[in-house]
Amino acid sequence: MTKLLFRRWYISLPLMLVVLLLGGVTSQVVKPDYSARAHIQLIPPPVVTGADGRQKPIKNPWFDLGYIALGNAAMIDVTRQAVLKQMAADGLSDNVTVVMDRVPLFEIEAVGSSPEQATATARRMLNLIADAVAERQSSLQVGEGDLITTLALDDGTEVEVQNSKVMRVLVVTLGGGLLIAAGVTVAADALLRRRGRRRAGAGGGAATPGEAGSQPARRPAAASFDSEATQVIGSAGRASAATATAAVPRPARPQPGPGANQPAGGGAAPQPVRREHSAGEHPTQRGDADQRRPAPAPPPADSDATVVLPISHSANWPRRSGADRQ
Repeated sequence: MTKLLFRRWYISLPLMLVVLLLGGVTSQVVKPDYSARAHIQLIPPPVVTGADGRQKPIKNPWFDLGYIALGNAAMIDVTRQAVLKQMAADGLSDNVTVVMDRVPLFEIEAVGSSPEQATATARRMLNLIADAVAERQSSLQVGEGDLITTLALDDGTEVEVQNSKVMRVLVVTLGGGLLIAAGVTVAADALLRRRGRRRAGAGGGAATPGEAGSQPARRPAAASFDSEATQVIGSAGRASAATATAAVPRPARPQPGPGANQPAGGGAAPQPVRREHSAGEHPTQRGDADQRRPAPAPPPADSDATVVLPISHSANWPRRSGADRQ
């Protein structure tokens, strides 16, 4: 893939530049988020001491259940969908998280599109928690002296900038853009290759003089053998010999009258010339009589001459008996 991108740089490079441009525009258009944190704590009811020096018991069921039970009830009340939708309708953010990390302390985190929105959302959530704690106790008719109250430790004025959304958008934009650029480059490379093959196929019928000189010469097609070609297998001595005679019939030519090399009547067809040699004997080696005999002059080239093709000496011909040789 990397080699292809570098080979088609005139396609991939502009696409990469467009992707980088889109990433820069996205980083400027997409704004970061702002996070505001606020804390509110539960305050136990005051301890009342009687005239006899004894402490008056607190008549509050939530005090007996514990701060965790009251805190869970308050968090359920302030994180309902109806409450969050009303906050969004009022121009606040519905991205709010309320947890009780350290008993009896509520931690509120409000995320907004601006510092003002995040701070206003955190303050609204502080008021909602205080109202929910008071409502849960008043529904059980807890006396005023036995109420568990709330105390806001901060009001969410400290705001932090969060760039996580910008980073997510950049990753999606750059990653998707790079994939699209690579896909377009691969598709363009395939189209260019196909077009080049079509052009090469269209121009292959008529080669230019320069192309003809650069291309290697083609071998002529091998001549096909005639169906009437004959193969004669003979033997000489103990070793078997083979002689193949390929005779291609040609149109009959008018034969001269009786004379040298022609029998009486002049109607006999020319006889094929046969050469035999032993399978284990090299064609250049001859017997003593052949060596003493002068080499005959080669016959004149005739169009009716027979072509003799020797068979390979490595052929494993079966041995024949003396009666067969005779």
